[in-house]
Amino acid sequence: MDIRRLQAFSKVFETRSFSKAGKELFLSQPTISSHVALLEEELGVPLFDRVGRTVLSTQAGEILYSRAQKIFDLLVMAKAEIDLLRHAVSGPIILGGSTIPADYLLPPLLAAFVAKYPEVRIDLRVGDSASVIDLVNKGDVMLGMVGSATEHPDLHFEPVLVDELILVGAPGVFRGMSSCSMDKLLAFPWIMREAGSGTRNALERSLRRFSIDISGLRTAIQVQNTQAMLGCILAGVGVCVTSRMVVAPYLHRGELETIPIEGLQMSRDFYIVFHKKRELFPATQKLIAFLTSALRNEPLKA
Repeated sequence: MDIRRLQAFSKVFETRSFSKAGKELFLSQPTISSHVALLEEELGVPLFDRVGRTVLSTQAGEILYSRAQKIFDLLVMAKAEIDLLRHAVSGPIILGGSTIPADYLLPPLLAAFVAKYPEVRIDLRVGDSASVIDLVNKGDVMLGMVGSATEHPDLHFEPVLVDELILVGAPGVFRGMSSCSMDKLLAFPWIMREAGSGTRNALERSLRRFSIDISGLRTAIQVQNTQAMLGCILAGVGVCVTSRMVVAPYLHRGELETIPIEGLQMSRDFYIVFHKKRELFPATQKLIAFLTSALRNEPLKA
């Protein structure tokens, strides 16, 4: 089976268009059509149904596409392993990061990693913890860094860093208070992260210890990422719970304030997550070791 025909077929499958596939592969549409036709002739089944201008995959096409992706992965791994034989780590890594790792933890670490391994190309995908875990589970990313873990038989969660969570607000919001009682906590307007956020999950778990449901907090606004949350806190919308390392510069400059919550100390782990059943390429293995060592402040093993 000709690899070029598989590439043409896969691109038509992904774009649902012979012309778009040709543009992405820098081939003419007749060439793409010929590759697919020869593949269909070889297999003895149609791979696509042409309904007007719409291209729909047949069941045979779905099967072939799934297997073809594994073939392409094996070819990438073969090249990476051959490169490793000459002491080079190379190839693409698709990495998922929840918002705090993606915005604050990963950038300096990835800069150091690609400086050490310049032949590695990293594609960083950002979402909340739940969406990144889902991407890892579906195989859309090779590994992720997230702020919460789930029970899943096929996923491995490696804790790499403990993150302290604190209550913060704009200057004056805690005036006259040395600590915050649970009653006061319920009275504040809240800036809340979206469901699926690791920060929100940690807050929910902490409040449960006091038999408080998170829905009992008076949510003024819900946001989808850490930067939006920071903007709302600085604007004085309300209070929120977030990572100390995120707001440390703002606390130092007096732009935000924090007080302890009576009887409540909050923290959560950051994890590196990957799929147990996926073969990890050499570059991905190196990245896992690099991030784990850096975040735990451990010397990197050769």
